[in-house]
Amino acid sequence: MARAVPKRVGEFAAGRACARAALAALNIADFALCVGPDREPLWPEGITGSITHCAGYCGVVVARTTCVAGLGVDAERCDAVQRRLWDRITVDAERAWLEQLPESAAAHMAALIFSAKESFFKCQFPLTRNWLNFSDVSVSIESSQSFIIQSRADPKLASLPNGPWRGRFVIANDLVVTGIGVQPRAAGAL
Repeated sequence: MARAVPKRVGEFAAGRACARAALAALNIADFALCVGPDREPLWPEGITGSITHCAGYCGVVVARTTCVAGLGVDAERCDAVQRRLWDRITVDAERAWLEQLPESAAAHMAALIFSAKESFFKCQFPLTRNWLNFSDVSVSIESSQSFIIQSRADPKLASLPNGPWRGRFVIANDLVVTGIGVQPRAAGAL
């Protein structure tokens, strides 16, 4: 962070403050949340979590790994994903769906697709140590508050249990916030 711009330093500090508060809710105090070699937060043993921030918003989720194997959270401004980016972040079916929507709804849903994938990437990375491309998974909207992530036959995700994976979202105040968790494998499962 020594060479980061002040805005980025502020976002980093806000994320760490939220992480301390979240960990305190799990009775974990005085833990220095370090950054791993891939810029991921290094949570205490037995804890999983995720941090997100965008202009005007910061959030953290944490849980014990006995309850949840992995967590991911992401927040994006509703207008963050411009149409010129759709080819880079969507697969054909997602793009076809977006193109059928009215322009304002398409902008919100493009941000939702991007955010859902980001949440999933953050969730799976500590478990698989694999970097994913936006084309490795697809997002479909299940309801007004939930989405489904499906692997597009990517062997990198074979080690994750219980796919496809369901996440939740909220769109409010020009902000999309998504979250997803991966359950621990059942005892004795391969």
